[in-house]
Amino acid sequence: MEIAQLTDVGERRHSNQDQAGVFYNQAHEPILILCDGMGGHNAGDVASEMALYQVGVAWEETEHKPLAEVKAWLNTIIKATNQRVLEQSQKYQDLTGMGTTLVCFVPQGEQGIVAHVGDSRLYQCHKDVMIQLTKDHSYVQELVDSEMITKEEARNHPQKNIVTQSIGVTADVNVSFSTITITPGDLYILCSDGLTDMLADDEILGVLENAPTLNEAVQELIDRANQAGGYDNITVLLMRAEGGEDE
Repeated sequence: MEIAQLTDVGERRHSNQDQAGVFYNQAHEPILILCDGMGGHNAGDVASEMALYQVGVAWEETEHKPLAEVKAWLNTIIKATNQRVLEQSQKYQDLTGMGTTLVCFVPQGEQGIVAHVGDSRLYQCHKDVMIQLTKDHSYVQELVDSEMITKEEARNHPQKNIVTQSIGVTADVNVSFSTITITPGDLYILCSDGLTDMLADDEILGVLENAPTLNEAVQELIDRANQAGGYDNITVLLMRAEGGEDE
């Protein structure tokens, strides 16, 4: 598989609280992780970095697991990570109130496990269509689910960045899971809301279809998000599944 990633502070923020990385276990199986921190001062980047490395380093120590066991493992490690971030926020005054979103993707052959908390997303680009594989844990998503507003209204809603689940804010965290079919040649996109708040799906898809390489694709996506305003940190992590024509 081919992987590319890039993060940028954006045009309006003074620090980057996003984190992303790829880690491999003892069977050389990857986990892709992206976190978007929140909190005053530098607390958000502390939370996102803690979450990224606690999950990633723990994955590096594991052997091969069937997908059913991967799901259980992710649930355990994410909840342990939530507890650790919460404890640190309560211990140090400068870190009070910190938290982070988290989205993890473990591809394994023809299937993959997705786990997420918050509003960072995973998409699949399949046959010229961009499919959102995660559902935001957010106030605005709840309004959409209740049919109080439309998806189009949600995009510009003034409270669109209020998350209802995050790592490190409360003792209990609900992790959402899904098992997906991995199609050879498809692109999988992990991203923070700094990308999706600035660019519509069709513009993101157009970049991915036309960029010569994944590295050029992530750079162009970040450039376009900044050109559109760059109101937040922007992070993109792309993976192309093995077996496509481009390989």
